Amino acid sequence: MRLIRHLAFWIVYCLYFYLQSISPDCIKELDPKDVFSFAFTSLYCFLPACIFSVYVSLEVLYPFFLRKKKYIPLFLSFFLLFGICVCMNYYFSLLFLKISCNCNVDDIIFLRKFTLGYLNSQNAIIAGALALGIRLTRNWYLFKEENLRLASEKARTSLNLEKVKIHPDFLLLSLDNIVAHIRTGSPEAADQIVDLSDRLSRWLYEEEDLV
Repeated sequence: MRLIRHLAFWIVYCLYFYLQSISPDCIKELDPKDVFSFAFTSLYCFLPACIFSVYVSLEVLYPFFLRKKKYIPLFLSFFLLFGICVCMNYYFSLLFLKISCNCNVDDIIFLRKFTLGYLNSQNAIIAGALALGIRLTRNWYLFKEENLRLASEKARTSLNLEKVKIHPDFLLLSLDNIVAHIRTGSPEAADQIVDLSDRLSRWLYEEEDLV
């Protein structure tokens, strides 16, 4: 199930990343086939930083900082992670520009290359934060389900204990009364047997259905 969840996450995220890479400005300047091709190029150039951000967030930031409520180190670690993603995406932006514009990348100003990496690094950090949000939501749901299960088991255990000690004094007194009425031939004996049977049925079965 864990593998299926991760595959579903990345399929949805890749689809989102691909669609948002199709910018209106590019559509005005390029043929549709070029726009879709460049969007695909953007996907496989900048996706590695997103994968890195997500799994660092899940496997490092979550267990060591977020789960232990160390919020200041968590905040600083996000800044460090963002810086690493910017460095990664700077070089991936060189690859993207080399493939997409078919030009000499050295002629492109540094600011444009840096900005391209910077913007895609924001996507990587958002992906990591989204993965953390999904992890927190899932853990909260599992915690709630576990509490409900424990509460149900506790109620069932309490009911079982009550079954073991179903008011012995009341039972003995009721049985003595039934025996006495049977011996005297009283017509109330049958009603008392039915009444006792109903009480035992309710204690043993109907209360268990409520647990």
